[in-house]
Amino acid sequence: MKQKPKIIQVLGTSSSSGKTSIALSLCRHLSDIGFHVAPFKSVNMSLNSIAIDKGREISRSVWLQAMAARSDPEYQMNPVLLKPEGEGKSQVIVDGMSRGVMTIDEYHRFMMNELPGIIKRDLDHLIENYDVVIAEGAGSTAEINLQDWDYANIKISSLYDTPAILVSDIERGGSFASIYGTLKLMLRSDLVRWIIINKMRGDASLLLGGIEKIEELTGKKFIGVVPFLEGIILPGEDSLDYHFRGEHHSRVAVIRYPHMENYSDVDPLRFAGIPFTFVDERNSFSIENADIIILPGSKNVPADLDYLRRSGLDEKIIASAHKGKRILGICGGYQILGRDITLFGKGREQTLKGLSLLKISTTYEDKKTVGRLIGSFMPASTGISSPVSGYEIHYGKIRENAELPLILLNGEDGEVSEGAVSSNRRIIGTNLHGILENRDFLEWFLNVSRESGWFYRVIEENIKKVTEHFIGHLETEEILTYLEKT
Repeated sequence: MKQKPKIIQVLGTSSSSGKTSIALSLCRHLSDIGFHVAPFKSVNMSLNSIAIDKGREISRSVWLQAMAARSDPEYQMNPVLLKPEGEGKSQVIVDGMSRGVMTIDEYHRFMMNELPGIIKRDLDHLIENYDVVIAEGAGSTAEINLQDWDYANIKISSLYDTPAILVSDIERGGSFASIYGTLKLMLRSDLVRWIIINKMRGDASLLLGGIEKIEELTGKKFIGVVPFLEGIILPGEDSLDYHFRGEHHSRVAVIRYPHMENYSDVDPLRFAGIPFTFVDERNSFSIENADIIILPGSKNVPADLDYLRRSGLDEKIIASAHKGKRILGICGGYQILGRDITLFGKGREQTLKGLSLLKISTTYEDKKTVGRLIGSFMPASTGISSPVSGYEIHYGKIRENAELPLILLNGEDGEVSEGAVSSNRRIIGTNLHGILENRDFLEWFLNVSRESGWFYRVIEENIKKVTEHFIGHLETEEILTYLEKT
């Protein structure tokens, strides 16, 4: 008789219930005790992605869980990544490669016709190559209007009749009702074996009567009440993890246009304790208080450039440049800093005027560029000559660059220059996501001292803290017993 795959799914009664943190903690805990673990999230909606090997990209949260599991990230860990573009459309990343932009109807057809086979193929790859798969659900597992095509939740457990954990966020209130209601409304509730209440503030013993009643009514076992966790920062899954605005008088202003993506580029600021402010039209005066301005990536550069003009933020950014303030543009922000952006589509050519703070021109192409980048900083531009690494995820291509290059990359066909630095060394642009993770650049650009390898050391320390917190409040013996018997 063939052995049942060792898959444990973490489902939620709602979004932000703590599924991601619990899945991450299980990945690290099981790795600690000797299992070769793979994270898995079949469908993920996020603007935070990262490039991995062979020109593929996966969500930042799955990448982080792979890091927790001490496993190399693979595209099979995140079969589908959706990047919302507004107006009911999303860019659809399948097995790490873009399938282009789809409407809701187009995506629905894709899900019904192709997605089940893709998910099973990728999950089977992980089953074959790892001891345990920790599969994270998405949102609520009881969205009855979506059940026929909800391939992110219990349908994963249903593939091999493997057990699931249901997580409830007590901070939202009505936790017992949400648990009971979810189990009554969801498909295959028989596969839910364990329940966790998360984000408890106060005395957990007050819940004992309710816990006993739910166990009696459902036959499911509670394996933990986890206290609310504060003060630990990890890369977020999407924009909701970066909803804070910051202090008006922060030294650093980060422009938050409507289609901002790759929020994780600001994580080095968070980890280094550097105060910064997300700036939009509601607090545009914060630009005047800042010494440094960052224009991050954009999912829709033309729309965000138009937003800067309509809000008057473009004039404030240009005025700051004339005052000698430092400005960094990353990916879409890099393109916005240039002279012009040429777009092709529907049989016509359109050229948009940029902020003209860098002497570069961008052309948009149908082919998406995704990959890891390794090279070294150009000492003539920055005074730095140390190695640099990061990744690129973009459509636009710089066709003209009359500025000093920022980086010399190690390309397949030899060394190539990347990025742009103005003659006064105050305006910098690059396609390199993760540029601020590089110690020497952080010190040069922000005048903040950090030891070598500091960024990933902070992530590793916080993975340990998160794991200790969750595992310390869970009866993991129940899970281990299941794994040993399977």
